[in-house]
Amino acid sequence: MAPQPASRPLGELLTHRQKMVLLTTLMLSMFVGALDQTIMSTATPSIIADLGGFSLLSWLFTSYMLASTVVVPLVGKLSDMFGRRVFLLGGLVIFMASSAACGAAPSMITLILFRAVQGIGGGLIFASVFSTVGDLFPPAERGKYMGFFTGTFSLASILGPTIGGLLTDHAGWRWVFFINVPFGLVAIPLIWRNLPHTAASMSRKIDFAGSVLLSIATVSLLLGLVWAEEAYGWGSAQTVGLIAGAIVFAILFVIQENRHPEPIIPLVLFKNRTFLLANLVVFALGGGIFGTMAYLPVFVQTSLGGSATTSGLITTPQSLGILATSIIGGQVISRTGRYRWLTIAGACFILAATLLQTTLGAGSPEWHISVFMVVMGLGFGMVMPTMSVVIQNAVSHQYLGVATSSRQFFMQIGQVLGTAIFGVILATTYHSSFSAELSPEAHANIPPATLQAFDDPTMSLDRRTFERVKHEVRAVPGGEALLDNALAAQRVAVAEGIHRLFLISVAIAVFGLAMTVLSRELPLRRGFGPAAEGGQPGQPTPVPIDAH
Repeated sequence: MAPQPASRPLGELLTHRQKMVLLTTLMLSMFVGALDQTIMSTATPSIIADLGGFSLLSWLFTSYMLASTVVVPLVGKLSDMFGRRVFLLGGLVIFMASSAACGAAPSMITLILFRAVQGIGGGLIFASVFSTVGDLFPPAERGKYMGFFTGTFSLASILGPTIGGLLTDHAGWRWVFFINVPFGLVAIPLIWRNLPHTAASMSRKIDFAGSVLLSIATVSLLLGLVWAEEAYGWGSAQTVGLIAGAIVFAILFVIQENRHPEPIIPLVLFKNRTFLLANLVVFALGGGIFGTMAYLPVFVQTSLGGSATTSGLITTPQSLGILATSIIGGQVISRTGRYRWLTIAGACFILAATLLQTTLGAGSPEWHISVFMVVMGLGFGMVMPTMSVVIQNAVSHQYLGVATSSRQFFMQIGQVLGTAIFGVILATTYHSSFSAELSPEAHANIPPATLQAFDDPTMSLDRRTFERVKHEVRAVPGGEALLDNALAAQRVAVAEGIHRLFLISVAIAVFGLAMTVLSRELPLRRGFGPAAEGGQPGQPTPVPIDAH
C-alpha cells in the first residue's frame, strides 16, 4: 500500500467501516501483548522445575520490562516521522517470533534473552497501538475507544492467570508462549491490509545520540532499582554507580535534546501545563499505587494465611472495576466532551480505596480486600484511560506519538521506582517490627542461623525451607511455643509493613487528586487541528504548544 499524504490525518482517509475493522485488529494486537504480561505468573514454577535457574527467575520479567521501557519513547518519535504501520507490523513480527523462541528455549539463559527480544516487540506494539487510535479519531471521540482498549487490557489481566494455569497443566508451560503465534498470524495480515502507510512531512534528521543517551540512562536507572532491591542493596557501589550514571546520562540527554532539531522527546512539551500535570498523575499513581499492589499478595499469603490462588482471586475485582468504568467513562467523555470531573472523581475513588486499605490488619477478612480492590479499580478506570486522551488532546497532532509514548514511559518508570522503594520500606519495617514482636525467650533460645531465616517474610511459602526451620525451632526446649510466637510475630510484622505502604499510598493518592484538580480542562477537539486553549469543543483555537 502506497504511503498516504501526510497533509491529511489517517482518520480523514478511512471510512467508518475501515476504522472499525482496524480498531478491532488493534485491540487484538494489544490483547496479545497484554495477555503475555499476566499469563506467565502461573507458569513460572513449571519453568523453574524444567529449566532450573531459580536465582534468575526475576529476570524473566526484568528483561522484558527493561527492553520495552527503552523502546517506547523511541518508537513514539520515530512513528511520528515515518508512520505507525511499519512499527506496529515490526512489533508483531518480533513479538510472534520471539514468543516461538521462548517456547522452544532450551535453558533459562536463552529464555531470558528471548524475553528481552519479546519486550522490544511488546514496546513497539503498545506505543504504536495507542498512537494509531489517536490517528483514527479526534480527541472528542477518542475517549470511548481508549476505554475499549483499557477494557481489553483488563480482560487480559483477568483471563491471563487462568489461561496460563490451564495451558501449563494440560499442554505444558511452553504453550504459554506458543499461544501468541496464532494471534500474531491473524493480526499481521489484517494490519497490513487495513492500516495505510503514512509518512509525516517533516525533517528526517534522527536524533541517534539522544536515543543512545536516553537508553543508557533508562537501563542504568532500572537496573539500579532492580538490583538494589534484589541483589546488592541501596548502599552498594553497584547501585550507587548505576543510579549516578543514570543521572549523568539524563543530564547529557537533556543537553542533547535542547540542541537537536528533531529531539526524541521535545522538552518544550513540558512547558505545556496539561501535558506535564497529566504525566505527573500517571507517574505518581503508577509508582505509588501499583507499587503497593505488588506486595499485596505477600500480605494475603503470610498475614492472612491465604494461598497463591486466593491472593490472585482477591485482587481480580480491581480489573473488573477498571473494565467497567473505563468503558462507561469513555462513552461519557465522547458524548459530553468533558473529562475533568471524571478524573477528579476517579482520583477520589483511588484515595478512598487507599484510605480503606489502611484499615487492613493481620486479622482482616479476605473479602474486605476484594471490596477495596473494586473501589480502586473504579478509580483507575476513570483516570488512566482518560489521561491518554488528555495528553493527546493537549498537544498538536504532529506530536501525537511522542505524547502517547511519554505516558507509557513515565508510567513504567513509576511502577519500577515505586516497587523498588516500597520493597525497601516493607523490608525495613518488617525487620524492626518482627524483632519487637518476638518474645525475649525466642530471641534467647532460637539459634541465630535459624532465626535469620525469618528475615524473609515469605519464608513460610517455601515449603522445604519452612519445614526445616520448624524442625530446628521445635528441637529447642519449649520449641512449639517459640515457633508459634515467631510465626505470629512474622504475620504482625508483614501487616505493619504493608500498613506503612498503604499510608504512603494515601499521600500519593492525595497528590494525584491535587494534580487532577489543578489541571485545567481543555475542550476536546472535534477535528485533527492544533492543540486548543478555551473555546468550544468543535471550534479549536490554534495556540503554540508551549503557550501554557
